[in-house]
Amino acid sequence: MALEAGHDPMVPVGPYDDDDFTLNINSKLVNPFVGLSHEEMDDLISHFMEKTSIDEIYAEHIRKGAYLAQDRSAFDEPRDDALTLKPEEHSALRMEDPKTGNKWNQPWILVRD
Repeated sequence: MALEAGHDPMVPVGPYDDDDFTLNINSKLVNPFVGLSHEEMDDLISHFMEKTSIDEIYAEHIRKGAYLAQDRSAFDEPRDDALTLKPEEHSALRMEDPKTGNKWNQPWILVRD
């Protein structure tokens, strides 16, 4: 499809609903991992680890965080990649959940003067 002269490259070309496009862009800004496949996520995580030179000992934590950022329920069921959350990690996630947690429960260092 040829673009008209002066076309703004940030405006989609095609049969898009303006409201749907805005919603899509906003959700992408809020969560850039939405819609990525497992392979794409693994590639992004590996690239991030290489680029930032983060120690390999943190790789499991980075992977868990990325998959949780993509989908909060990523560890509710057994996974194909054998990545699992420890019971204390599940507990910490429940504490952060607005439905099951306590928003006033803060680490002591944040509360003291």
